Amino acid sequence: MQHTFLFADLVGFTAFTERVGDETAADVAVAFQSAAAHLAADFDCEVIKNLGDAVMVRGDDAAHVVGLALQLARELTEEAWCPPLRTGVHSGTAVRRGSDWFGATVNVAARLADAATAGEVLISAATRTCLATRDGLTIADRGARSFKNVAAPLTIFSAA
Repeated sequence: MQHTFLFADLVGFTAFTERVGDETAADVAVAFQSAAAHLAADFDCEVIKNLGDAVMVRGDDAAHVVGLALQLARELTEEAWCPPLRTGVHSGTAVRRGSDWFGATVNVAARLADAATAGEVLISAATRTCLATRDGLTIADRGARSFKNVAAPLTIFSAA
């Protein structure tokens, strides 16, 4: 079965923490996690886990997951308290153990998030192919890129 995974994290969170202090930074991370959980439910996705200043989300429908990524970026960009997000989305197979998910698909989604710039949503070619509809989406080719511990270069796209 195909799954689509999203990783999103707050850009520059370490520097942000130094600037605003531990208490405020923790409050911001929790507010981000809460916003992600609320929106994930609206997009028929599930938050798998919170990882400090990051979230991991899974959905069955790639269009819903990409829609969630874009909505998160839009909504949180408007919030003065929130640093910008960087997001990666990848689709493929994965295995569930308990309440967590594992596999190459999960790892690639995390690598895409790491490669994204502030405010960017990067999607893989696999996710682009899974999108049943692209209504309202702008998808720009970002070319092939190699990632650490990923066998072959991946063609990636920016979604907006």
